[in-house]
Amino acid sequence: MNTITKRITLALWALFAVIQLSAQTGFGINPVFDGKLVPSSRIKETFIDGSQLAPYKLRIFRSVKFTSTADELSRIQTLLLQDGKRAEDRQTEYAGGVLTYALFRFRAEGRSIRSNVSAKGNKYLCMQVFPKGEQYDITLVYMSGDATLADLKKLFSN
Repeated sequence: MNTITKRITLALWALFAVIQLSAQTGFGINPVFDGKLVPSSRIKETFIDGSQLAPYKLRIFRSVKFTSTADELSRIQTLLLQDGKRAEDRQTEYAGGVLTYALFRFRAEGRSIRSNVSAKGNKYLCMQVFPKGEQYDITLVYMSGDATLADLKKLFSN
């Protein structure tokens, strides 16, 4: 492969990554996914898209895991709950005044970024918090696809 072809291929892959990550635009919680609220150096990120997710009726799965301070958790909860106000379905659990579990389902809207077809299916924001002394282990997940809440409950109960 010559240098020009390599550069074009690299540019296309970078563009594709940006397009995929922008699929979750419109959420106030995005600064957490982008490493702007909690330093990226403390975040472990997983991003999956495409045919690997088809058996689960999903198109995108993105998660971030990190340990946070009480102040960071408070800001994250505020952002997540603000987003949750627009959700069609909501499930939340608290322990000691701390949001320890949240699952929000949103109806996908608008046009697909990849093509000029209507976006369909559902978008999900999920968070799970485990107290760890003075800190908190947090997992935050964004998913989109045709999976229903029942599908996700079945998937995650295994």
